[in-house]
Amino acid sequence: MATRKGASSRNKTKSNTNEEQTVDAKRRRTLKKETHIEYDSLEKYGYHFKNGKLVTIETDEPFEFNFHSDNDENQKRYESIGKLIDESIFKLLESECHLKRVTVPVDPKKEERTSFIFVSDDLATADYLMVIIHGTGVVRAGQWSRKLIINEGLEIGTQMPYIQRARTAGYAVIVTNTNLNSFESPRFLRRPAFRPIRGSGTAEEHGCYVWEHFIRSSHAKHVCIVAHSYGGAVVLEMASQFFKEFDQRVFAVALTDSPMTVYGRRVNRKVLEMLKARAIDWVADVEDVNTDLGDSDCCQLRSAGHTVHEWTSHTAIDAIFDYFAEEREQL
Repeated sequence: MATRKGASSRNKTKSNTNEEQTVDAKRRRTLKKETHIEYDSLEKYGYHFKNGKLVTIETDEPFEFNFHSDNDENQKRYESIGKLIDESIFKLLESECHLKRVTVPVDPKKEERTSFIFVSDDLATADYLMVIIHGTGVVRAGQWSRKLIINEGLEIGTQMPYIQRARTAGYAVIVTNTNLNSFESPRFLRRPAFRPIRGSGTAEEHGCYVWEHFIRSSHAKHVCIVAHSYGGAVVLEMASQFFKEFDQRVFAVALTDSPMTVYGRRVNRKVLEMLKARAIDWVADVEDVNTDLGDSDCCQLRSAGHTVHEWTSHTAIDAIFDYFAEEREQL
């Protein structure tokens, strides 16, 4: 009996060990899934753009945020994919919109960190110019909203429809990049220091640098501007810094859900009056698109036909291009 009991005990111990190993293996697999691994391409995450939508390569399913059970890891994954989308959009601006990437500042020193913008190849010859300015946050050149790009697609979340329609209408195009303002300096490893990029330390500085080095030297006598959200603050700064040139050359400004009353509080009244004569802000509202909503100190107000902030550039596009066409006819 003692022998049988000892054998039973050993078998039970062996069984317990096997169960523990199985549990440990499951834990390792779970841990691997719960820890975000950063990849260097969308394809390695299992995604690509197909027919203008971000979908899984294998099954064409839309983006799924809740990949991990841990929300922090999901956010890390989302941000990593977002940065890869930035590069995808840059390539599309070159391949699909036929723009070229130009370094900012224009005279970089050896090993100096730089930013960039995108311009069309007829900047020195076209009679008309459109300048496109996004809002604040993580978006880069060519984007209105990262969230919309990921969840709705390129047609809704990027500036590509604006660029393509502008080119068809005979405009040269400048796509600004107002949010790429600084870089992490390795000088202090324990406490990283962020140093500003020359000419692009802030969104406003970037806009003024683009005016001084690209808009001013362009051939176009007639300039129009499209600006979303904080892009309106950039427009106000350009109008203030280059008042005379702005007044002479800018024939129309289209804003999308930009809180201009807030941005214009410390702006010279003369600048606000000048801007009001040529600016319309299509704001988030329940009314049909292009419904007249009155005016503010520095622009007319119309409905963008959507109540969500980041959708306004997409829903107002037809009204905006109609406005530009009407203003061009009066030049």
